Amino acid sequence: MNRISIYLIFVAIWVAASAAVAAFPEILAPVAVALNAPLQETIAVFLSLMLVLTIIFLLLIGLEAGRAVTEHLR
Repeated sequence: MNRISIYLIFVAIWVAASAAVAAFPEILAPVAVALNAPLQETIAVFLSLMLVLTIIFLLLIGLEAGRAVTEHLR
């Protein structure tokens, strides 16, 4: 169950970061300048990356929960 808690913390951080970028897109302006890319594209890439990472960690949470249930039922 410790792993699930750690995964949930990461997911919460990523969701909070995504919400912050959606609410205040100017946060990524320095990154857009450093990448020499338009701000809108930088935001799209960031949010896509956050979505993929969230899905991966939710998958890991599901696997850990499945293992915990399996161990409990044995």
